[in-house]
Amino acid sequence: MRKRMTKVTALWLTLAFLMVSLFTPIAGAQSSAPLQVSAQGIAWGIGTSYETAVIDLRITNFYVDPARNHTISPWVLQFDFGGDIESVTGAIITAKEGNRYTLKGDTDTDLSYGETLDLRITTKLNGAASASFQNLTLRPEVIAAPWRWLGTYKANDIVEYNGVYYKAIQAHTAYATNWTPSQTPALWQPTSIESYSYTASAEVDLTIIDTWALGGTYTAGQIIFHEGLFYSCVQSHVAYAPNWYPGPQTASLWKKASLVF
Repeated sequence: MRKRMTKVTALWLTLAFLMVSLFTPIAGAQSSAPLQVSAQGIAWGIGTSYETAVIDLRITNFYVDPARNHTISPWVLQFDFGGDIESVTGAIITAKEGNRYTLKGDTDTDLSYGETLDLRITTKLNGAASASFQNLTLRPEVIAAPWRWLGTYKANDIVEYNGVYYKAIQAHTAYATNWTPSQTPALWQPTSIESYSYTASAEVDLTIIDTWALGGTYTAGQIIFHEGLFYSCVQSHVAYAPNWYPGPQTASLWKKASLVF
């Protein structure tokens, strides 16, 4: 009985080791795609004053960077986008130069290995019926600051000194000019760092809600947009008359609807 229990225990230990291995990045084994990016959204009122698109952007971090414990902190996101972004849930827009946006986390600023960053973007598409994120990069706010005298450092901080990168072993303040990383092995150890130069792109899987139009053909259950409101088609028809637009006068054709996304 004892022998059998030993075998079972060994089996569980092996399984536990395999599970840990699956979710632990291997140093030097950087994926060919350290970022996985996807985007989907819904848009309505295209080409009108009501034009709006809501896009969910998902970015998963697969950067292998032992110097930073495989965590991008605090993260900075940059991308090219042709629309005029009005708000982002989960981030703050810190800069916009032309079509180039820079975002930072609002509350959760760390992104560990395998973790996914979910952002909801509300934007105008400037009359376009498609959207994409181009030249997208995700990196730490500071790759490596130069070491400085009287600087205050936390454990795991990364600095550059004389062309070499160092990682802080313990928290300290560099009170003396000779406390340079190369002279204080108790405080600093040489390290290699990730450049975070990978760029990604993603086309938005965009669903367009049509705007009601005279002469349009509509099917029962179809959702359309008209002057700030959403409507569901009650019965299939062709909008032959200009007063057949959604409203109280066409209750047999349209009813108000809500959009869930």
